[in-house]
Amino acid sequence: MSQAQLAGGELTKGFISQVEAGLVRPSVRSLQIIANRLGRSLDYFLGDEPLAAMKRLTFHRLAAEAAVERHDWDTVRAEVARGLGERPQPREHAKLLRFLAQAEITSGDREAAFEHIARGLGMVTAAAEPIEVAHLLYLRGLAYGQQGHYVAAGEALEAARDVVEKYELTDPRLRARILVSLGTAYRRLRRTTKAAQTYASALSLASSVDELRLAAQGYMGIAVSLYDSGELDGAIANYQRALELFERVTDTGFELSVLHSLASVHLEHGDTQEAADLAQRCAARARAVGDKRMSAVADVVLARIALAANDAAGALRLAQSAEGTLADIGDGVQRADALRVIGSANDAIGDYEASDRGYRKSIELLTAAGDSPDLSAFAVEYARKLRTRGKVDEAFDLLELARQGAPKT
Repeated sequence: MSQAQLAGGELTKGFISQVEAGLVRPSVRSLQIIANRLGRSLDYFLGDEPLAAMKRLTFHRLAAEAAVERHDWDTVRAEVARGLGERPQPREHAKLLRFLAQAEITSGDREAAFEHIARGLGMVTAAAEPIEVAHLLYLRGLAYGQQGHYVAAGEALEAARDVVEKYELTDPRLRARILVSLGTAYRRLRRTTKAAQTYASALSLASSVDELRLAAQGYMGIAVSLYDSGELDGAIANYQRALELFERVTDTGFELSVLHSLASVHLEHGDTQEAADLAQRCAARARAVGDKRMSAVADVVLARIALAANDAAGALRLAQSAEGTLADIGDGVQRADALRVIGSANDAIGDYEASDRGYRKSIELLTAAGDSPDLSAFAVEYARKLRTRGKVDEAFDLLELARQGAPKT
């Protein structure tokens, strides 16, 4: 085979000549092209086949894990597919399936996620791999919660928490994620005391070291460069450094989520002062880190507090500002909450036409999002307003909608 034939359309004859002369070291991708042309496997050039396969698997697993941290789900799927192509042992296989399940949950394909989780749990045991079992149970709870099956979600999340505690796992981020999701399940099931306690435990795990994320991203860039140059060992080492740093990085999103959830729980309990303090903390923290979404979400809670204090005009100003931000961001569920406050505030002021627009748009958004529990609560509230205005038939229709959207058990 000539150098030109070996180069094909992807490489150059000059590059092949330099490789043959030992003047350049081809990247793994270039080596794969050459191997394919020669009818050889990549392992033929890398040396020990089992060792090379193990290194490739480790690299693809670490690359998938780093992509999870970046929420780069297309890369997650691609790296998992490559890793599974190396025929991993059960432990590594379960970990790859876990990453895939996270990608499917994010994309809304919960049935596929459940399948990956079940397969993963069938490959590992809590006694042998407690951290993996805890991760998979957490994802199962998350998926159930997205479907509105809060009893099942709570059971899965309690099982995940129990594994963490029984085996004394020292993973603060996993513990925080489990507690936040478990608190949300308790809240949806109206177990507000347990929800508040669980959220408080999660909040105590939050910390702030933003510089570590930048360093971790730097290590990931080095890892990719080393991989392209064929340095698998160096690539693996740099990905491991990046992931070690990610474990210590602030999860500001969880901190803000917990502050918001705690504020909502205290408001539902009638403790408006504590709710206001937490919502103000959430809003201030969100603005400090440039999180427009959580700043707006916190303002909606403050609007609800203003409404409870009979300040309908103040509530309307806060809710309208937040609704505009959430509409720009494209967060339909949180925007619906702002519109609910707008509807209630306008009702209190006596602008029933504006009130109807707010409530109807919020119900439309929740219907599109498939958020049955909130849809049920909003419909009941709107029905009460309509019944007070004497619109009994419309109120009845909304109560029927609320019944259909009640939380599933």
